[in-house]
Amino acid sequence: MHLEPVLNLRYYPSEVVERQIHPEIEFQDNPTLLNEPIIIVKSDKECCLIESSVNSVRISIKIKKGLEIEHLLTKMLERFMALRADRFEIFRKKPAHEGYDFSFLISASHLLTYRKEELINFVVEFLAGIDKEINELKLEVINSARFAANFFTNACSNNQI
Repeated sequence: MHLEPVLNLRYYPSEVVERQIHPEIEFQDNPTLLNEPIIIVKSDKECCLIESSVNSVRISIKIKKGLEIEHLLTKMLERFMALRADRFEIFRKKPAHEGYDFSFLISASHLLTYRKEELINFVVEFLAGIDKEINELKLEVINSARFAANFFTNACSNNQI
């Protein structure tokens, strides 16, 4: 797993602003504090970008979207998660890069609150769960559309419309 080594974060105050700590990966004030990004590609439409620095890690996820309904459902889930990002502490309200659907930001302060293994498990379970959730929602929409079409055709055949 690529998350284990990049989550070796440490407390590192800003070199630009005195008495301030901010995620170096977000502000990128000093390029020497940034590590090379890691891209894990499953397919053209599915990948994960892991960017790390001395005191923070940003994980951006692109979900596979083949059908128009998958685009719509992903946008709906993205909006749903953005509204609840404060509860998920490591979840960013907006994806960090264009083309990615979800982003996480883990800082050294999160490692004081949560164990590294818990954070890794959360990200991995989120990845597995989001695909499952989108597929389940897609099936529900298709079944509802099938039911509505069936009802409409039955009504038309009985001259009730």
